[in-house]
Amino acid sequence: MVITASSTNRKEPRRGAGVKSPDVWLEEIPGQRHQMGQFLKWLMPLVLGFGLLEAGASAAFRDPGSGVAGLTLFAYGASLEVARRWSGRMERANAAIAIICCGFLLACIVVALAQPFLITVIILAPLLAVGVALPYASGKMLRRLLVVAWLVAVIIAVLSEISPSDSRLPGWYAAPFHVACLAAAVAVVLLLLWQFRSRLVGALVQARLAEERALYDATHDSLTGLPNRALFMERLRQALERAREAGGRPFAVLFLDLDRFKNVNDSLGHVVGDGMLVEIAKRLRACVRVEDTVARLGGDEFTVLLASAGDLGEVLEVAERLQRALASPFYVRGHELYTSASIGIIPDSRGYERPEDLLRDADTAMYQAKREGRARYEVFTGEMRRRVLETLRLENDLRRAVERGEFYVRYQPIVSLRSGAVVGFEALARWEHPDRGEIPPAKFIPLAEETGLISRINRRVLREACRSAKVWQERFPEHRPLTVSVNLSPVQLSQPSLADQVAEALAESGLEGRHLRLEVTESAIMLGAEPATRALRELGIRIHIDDFGTGYSSLGVLQRLPADALKIDRAFVENVCSADGAQIVQTVTTLAHSLGMDVIAEGVETDEQLERLRRAGCDYAQGFLFSRPVDARDAGEIIASSLR
Repeated sequence: MVITASSTNRKEPRRGAGVKSPDVWLEEIPGQRHQMGQFLKWLMPLVLGFGLLEAGASAAFRDPGSGVAGLTLFAYGASLEVARRWSGRMERANAAIAIICCGFLLACIVVALAQPFLITVIILAPLLAVGVALPYASGKMLRRLLVVAWLVAVIIAVLSEISPSDSRLPGWYAAPFHVACLAAAVAVVLLLLWQFRSRLVGALVQARLAEERALYDATHDSLTGLPNRALFMERLRQALERAREAGGRPFAVLFLDLDRFKNVNDSLGHVVGDGMLVEIAKRLRACVRVEDTVARLGGDEFTVLLASAGDLGEVLEVAERLQRALASPFYVRGHELYTSASIGIIPDSRGYERPEDLLRDADTAMYQAKREGRARYEVFTGEMRRRVLETLRLENDLRRAVERGEFYVRYQPIVSLRSGAVVGFEALARWEHPDRGEIPPAKFIPLAEETGLISRINRRVLREACRSAKVWQERFPEHRPLTVSVNLSPVQLSQPSLADQVAEALAESGLEGRHLRLEVTESAIMLGAEPATRALRELGIRIHIDDFGTGYSSLGVLQRLPADALKIDRAFVENVCSADGAQIVQTVTTLAHSLGMDVIAEGVETDEQLERLRRAGCDYAQGFLFSRPVDARDAGEIIASSLR
């Protein structure tokens, strides 16, 4: 991944919707408040209209009951205006419902007292009040309203028995007015039923849309809109079933992992990284057919399901098309970005029974592409699977070996090319497997570094090496100098407690720090080893740069790093007898001496190599020419022979 600018934006996490309380209804649903407002706009003219009729009847027929009823309806109409205004405010919505319903019940009691001939209509008031509140009120309020409505019904029933009918209204007016009241009551009920029907249909539509949205969210990536892992695995399962049917065609699976995408998130922020993922998703979709599936499994991992695969050439052509699509620059929030992808390919689904196995093997092939250098694709083979299983078994054995203490230390002498004397030993970790015997370091050391177990292994090697060096010094006090070298992994260099661990090992053994050499690989230098190495040098320890020439360290870092010696890698020592090889060794030696460092050549196996190294000015050497790695007792014999 290559970037050309920097930013510090970070994406805010997505907020989920909470669950509403059963007693919160109208307050949190704007649509409900709107419907209540519409209902009030229809109800207020109706109430005021009947109020005018009552007032007119009072004036025309000098009927006191009509006058009282008219005033009551005008008062109720005014309260409805207050309720209408409150209905638009969340904190006053429940109060608005109380005004509408309780005011209505109170008005009905007053009208029943003033005009007993209307009691046959008014007796329906409690039911009407509950019907008005039912769509809008919360559960708590509705329970209270039911009690009030029942009490009002009892009161009106009592009034119907004890109130005398002394209305002065003529029959030709009273009868139509009575019918109009019934018609108005029915109209209110029908309006409420219509609103209820509208809400019910709307709720069903919303529920269906919510279900569809929930299903979509559960099966699609929220950032890119691509199918997620769950949906991809389901389509993979369906494709397997179709392929097994008579006449079914095999399909292909491609597993993509972006190379060094983490650099974008770390340097430019997740907002830019997310924007780039969206653009990548668009390009990937444009590279395949409509019936094919492009999915995002998470992070920077994508998969492609080719619904039908022809020969291997067709599948590889798709992989190359995907690589070309990603090769062009991406422009996100003013940044020009580049990326590539490592792709693992399963070109033929035949022989697979489970979708998980397909995805696993595609993933295996993708990691093989990463190991081979990235920005490439690899087709899965049975050998890859065998190596993965072997690595898994080895990792399990490695973890058990750390617990059981199956590791031991061997020592290889380091010889001065000036005096020919042994000046120290390099401590090397070895593993004796109980069933498979000796496991080569080249096989278990990289795995131990990858799993983080190298720290525990190296701590044990450090303690044992310090104890052995102290024993040698006490046994051969006349031999000076006599040091021991121990390798440090990049994992250890990143641990803040490294200096304390080394100091503890020195204290346990009684070895002075000036007799300990710690070897740091060149690649670890580029990961920021300077603070750790400075802390170690404060203990009197010397730092050696191991495998020099095989990494990518710059001369600037080499100059800043507080190192005391360079170790020339055995790959250069093997070619030291050639003109070019000798020139490389001479150049490295001159560079090291100019920086005040000693030079140690490792992997020396012949006298001719030794002579060429002397001519080049190397200070020390180690290798099979002098001795293979030996145990501590034999190392003591080598020291004794050196003295003789």
